[in-house]
Amino acid sequence: MNVATSIALFASGGELQDRVELIQACGRAVLIVADGAGAMKGGAQAAEMCLQRVRQSAAWLDSEDHCVRLLTDIDREIAAAAECGETTGVVTVISAHRIFGASVGDSAAWHFTPGAADQLTRFQQRKPLLGTGARSPCAFVRERTSGTVVVASDGLWKYTSLERIQTEVHKHGAQDLAARLVELVRLRSGALPDDIAVLTCELS
Repeated sequence: MNVATSIALFASGGELQDRVELIQACGRAVLIVADGAGAMKGGAQAAEMCLQRVRQSAAWLDSEDHCVRLLTDIDREIAAAAECGETTGVVTVISAHRIFGASVGDSAAWHFTPGAADQLTRFQQRKPLLGTGARSPCAFVRERTSGTVVVASDGLWKYTSLERIQTEVHKHGAQDLAARLVELVRLRSGALPDDIAVLTCELS
């Protein structure tokens, strides 16, 4: 699937806890963001395990139910791994006719069009996270239409407004959009308030 994308990933200092990746599989684009919980040991390892498992399973993710099942499996596997803590997880799949996926935590996916902003992950549970064994992924699905999908950790959503994000989405092309969104939250000192992972995908 040919889609115009951009990715940005930055640490705020210390160990980078966020992970982000775009995978092309079976005519679908699979967008992944995971944000390891920074308040406990093993957050980065949990996010990395989430990324690796989605990468391994991307080819069979052809429905939102499969995405829920995968995140449920990942939750159990992270909980059983002694070196892992907890992580958010957003898996967003773009097919020829639909956008679907599943999510846990406060990372989020939005679909922006000139006239609207649709939070795909609006019904997700912020807690418990992946790695607790609580099995809390929430599915989402909508018809594919032209616009821009933005999937990001809370390093974006928590530190700027939706209005400013929309302005950047409509002003800039996909090639440098992720980097421009990061600049919305950068402090005057040049530092970032949190790790940040952003993946954008322009649909026509």
